[in-house]
Amino acid sequence: MRSLRYFEKEMGNKKILIITYYWPPSGGVGVQRWLHFTKNLKKEGWDPIIYTPENPQFDITDDSLQKFTEGIEVIKSSIWEPFGLFHQLTGNKNKNEVKQGLVLEKPKKTWKDDLIVWIRGNLFIPDPRMFWVKPSVKFLSGIIKERKIETVITTGPPHSMHLIGLGLKKEFPEIKWVADFRDPWSEWDVLPKLMATKRTLKQHRSLELKVLKKSDHILTVSNSLLESLKSKFPEGQVSLVTNGISDDKTKIYEAQTERTSGKFVVGYYGMLNEIRDPETLWGVLEEICEQNEVFNHNLEIRLGGIVANSILDRLNKSKWLSGKVVSLGYLNHEQVFDEYQKCDLLLLLLNKSDNAKWILPMKFFEYLSATKPILSLGPEDSDLAKMFEGFSVGEMIDFDHHSAISQFVLSIFEETYDLNLEHFQRLLKLYSRSNQTKELIKVLETL
Repeated sequence: MRSLRYFEKEMGNKKILIITYYWPPSGGVGVQRWLHFTKNLKKEGWDPIIYTPENPQFDITDDSLQKFTEGIEVIKSSIWEPFGLFHQLTGNKNKNEVKQGLVLEKPKKTWKDDLIVWIRGNLFIPDPRMFWVKPSVKFLSGIIKERKIETVITTGPPHSMHLIGLGLKKEFPEIKWVADFRDPWSEWDVLPKLMATKRTLKQHRSLELKVLKKSDHILTVSNSLLESLKSKFPEGQVSLVTNGISDDKTKIYEAQTERTSGKFVVGYYGMLNEIRDPETLWGVLEEICEQNEVFNHNLEIRLGGIVANSILDRLNKSKWLSGKVVSLGYLNHEQVFDEYQKCDLLLLLLNKSDNAKWILPMKFFEYLSATKPILSLGPEDSDLAKMFEGFSVGEMIDFDHHSAISQFVLSIFEETYDLNLEHFQRLLKLYSRSNQTKELIKVLETL
């Protein structure tokens, strides 16, 4: 009688260990990619095992995501994170600002704020989850032996997850290791704001290169990031598997002929801080309000997610925008999709930074599911801008292109923009999670 090991050898061992910091009940964009990949891999006959912290210190939770985890094996171990140290330094006064990164955006920082930023940027490399690396390598070594796991996937940020993969690769040179880069590492646009020294930046580059050299395959989410990773290690196997939209959200909604609320609703959902503050857009909206009484009467701005106080203060002090802003706070996965349907125009904001053109945000794919026009602000030569080419789903405009922003907003308000539902359908099909999982499986099968 042939053993289970024989069939695994003949058919391929489909056990995959996926190392991720973000997993439900964590909310936000960091959890979505591998939550849905894992679900779809299981449908395709693979056996994914999730490894994630038992007590992570994320401040955004979303219990609505738990339904996607049914039937998925999850292994956890304890993690120590240094946020408690930051809280002691500040007397717990701004612990949420520290966790959310908003301390970086404060217009006037105290010496304690600067100390926190410097410590975070120069002592915790690559990130504050670094203390989980060695314990995880030790813990997972037993799991790999016991479960005969042959494939490991790490996804970052936080990039400490890749250092766990690096440690396991040293322990088990025969395992196949895939490193998934959802964002840049050594070229992360926040590093300068974290006061990272030249020595610190060199450490980031060194660790990143070790991961690129030792991993068997590298995944990433945009063409520009793919080219960047290839330039650092040309010999590496690098593949593009973009983010996407879950299959249950690919249903096309019929375009509404009338505004259900009677308002003209402009909505933004996500992190809104100084690095992506659309100042020119606020000025455009004020200008149109001043010149167009009907627009002024109907405009409503809905903001969901974490919004910097400085931006809320600016809007609330505006002569024309004050009273038009609805701040919704954090919304769970289901609530945010309901919110998209209330909007007449959806905002998608890239960071005002050099590597913004590399980013292809998951929010773009989510917005597609609402079949509402999208106004994206950022570099017009970005990967995201290319997604709009040839499709009547909205426009990508430079942050400071005042007249173009004004013309587009008015075209949506006056309903003269030619929105094409077939274009939404084509993009949703192409970037559905099930279709993206097929691309992932192609990579896994090459291993």
